This record gives sequence, C-alpha cells and structure tokens, in this order.
Amino acid sequence: VSAYQGEIDWQQVADSGVEFAMIRLGYRGYSQGVIMPDKNFEQNLRGALDAGLGVGVYFFSQAITVEEAAEEAEFVLEYLDGYDLTYPVVFDWEVIGTESARTYGLDTETLCACANTFCSMVEEAGYEAMIYLTSYAGYIKYDLSQVMEYDFWLAQYSDTPDFYYDFQMWQYSSTGSVDGISGDVDLNLQLIQKE
Repeated sequence: VSAYQGEIDWQQVADSGVEFAMIRLGYRGYSQGVIMPDKNFEQNLRGALDAGLGVGVYFFSQAITVEEAAEEAEFVLEYLDGYDLTYPVVFDWEVIGTESARTYGLDTETLCACANTFCSMVEEAGYEAMIYLTSYAGYIKYDLSQVMEYDFWLAQYSDTPDFYYDFQMWQYSSTGSVDGISGDVDLNLQLIQKE
C-alpha cells in the first residue's frame, strides 16, 4: 500500500484475514530524481503494527548511481529508526518505459550495483533486504547472478507465475479488494513461512 490507497482501516484489514502488509516508505521521482517520503507512511506503519500485522516496507527507487542507491538506503533507515519489522525492506527499482525517465537505458552493471548497495546497507542495519522485480526486469534489466544473495519479490499478474528463477514473495494482482481499503490494492503471497 501507499498514499494512493488513502485512509486505511487497518483493524478491518487484519480482521479480513490479511496477515502482512508491504508499505511504501518513499520514492525517488523518475523525472527530477528528488527523494520524497510517502505522505501516509507513518500512519500506515503504525496502523498495521497496531492491528497485529506483519510489516515490511519498500522504497520506489530510480537510482542511476551507486551513490544515489546509498542515499536512498540512508533515507529509508532514518525513517525506520526504532521500528521493528517482521518483513523485508525492499529495493523497488522499476522500468519506466519513456525516454524522459532519468533511468531510461540504465545499464545492467549499474542497476545490479545499485541493488547490492541498497540491500547491503539495509542488512548491515539489521533488516532483511529484498528486491522487487517483474519478469522483464529479471530477465532483461538485471543479471540475477549478481544479486542472488537477496530474496526476490516477483510482480506477475497471472493465475500461475512462470518466472524461471526462485522468488520468495509473489504480487499476483494489482486490482485486489480488501476490507478496510477503498479501491484497488496489490495482493501478495509470502512463499516462505515466517517464524
């Protein structure tokens, strides 16, 4: 979830059978490259935790250098100071298919270095790191052999995923419906049992 979902009744979400939430902490704009917090992050984080849900966070990255990826990780860790998460902190770098996007044409080596920088900083701070990707990003943009030490969160909207490589979380719909949330919401399955 993110600010796009507006006000969320987290107790209703928990009562509906949802077990965990992945909450957007912030993002880097894909044209100007400015880092911004998600305006509903803190209320969503507190609401989900108070409702007893497992919680992870993601940062929508548009990093084009290792230095920017490190800046994003520092931003995330500053916001997380004091919060105990049970789910990962996710590097969510997405392909923006327009030439006006600052990440347009970013090479594989740089992308992998950005993901590794972000994830290693997150893990050094004591959190679990994860990389969000689509099949296209996994097959074409990343060289997965360079980022295999981290778990993957696959976004593929289908009845059955057909991504060749192992992944630990699956986003299977972007048009889900959940009590307590008005409008569409992404739905995910965690594929590794949490203790």
